[in-house]
Amino acid sequence: MNCRDSESLILAERDGALTKPQLTALSNHVAACPSCLRLRTSVNTATDTYQAGLSAVRVPDADQAWRELQSRMSSPAWREKKRPLAPVIWFGLPVAAAAALAFVLLPHSPETTSPNVVTEARAEFVEAGDATASTLVYVDKESGWLVVWAAEAPAQTSG
Repeated sequence: MNCRDSESLILAERDGALTKPQLTALSNHVAACPSCLRLRTSVNTATDTYQAGLSAVRVPDADQAWRELQSRMSSPAWREKKRPLAPVIWFGLPVAAAAALAFVLLPHSPETTSPNVVTEARAEFVEAGDATASTLVYVDKESGWLVVWAAEAPAQTSG
C-alpha cells in the first residue's frame, strides 16, 4: 500500500466504511509511515473536536420560538409601532414615477462628440456573394457606421 491509497482509506475509516482487510492493511501502513500517522491523527482529532462541538450546540425548540414570536406580534406595542419606511414608499413612488415619465416624454438633445475624438472605421476586405455583383463601401463620418452595398449584376440573356 502506498500513501495515496492510505489517504483515501483514512477518510473512509472516519466514515466507518472499511472492511476488515482494508483496516488491517491501513493499520500496517500507518504503523510504518510517519506522514500517514500524522494525517490519521489530525483527521481523528478534527472529527473528535467536531463531535464535541456538535453536542455543545443548543438547538432551540421551533414550536416554542414560533409561539413566542406570535405572542410578540399580537401585542399592542407591536401593532402601534411606527413604521418609518411607509412615508418613503407613499411619497417616493409617485416622485419616481413622475421622474421616469418626464425622462421618457421630454425631448433629448443628441449626443455630441468631442472635437478631439477621431472616429475611424475601416474595411480591409469586402467580398460579395456573386463575383459579378457590384459592391460599394461607405463610412459615414457623423455616425461612424460602415455601410456595404452589394447589387447583383443584371442577368444576361442569351439570344
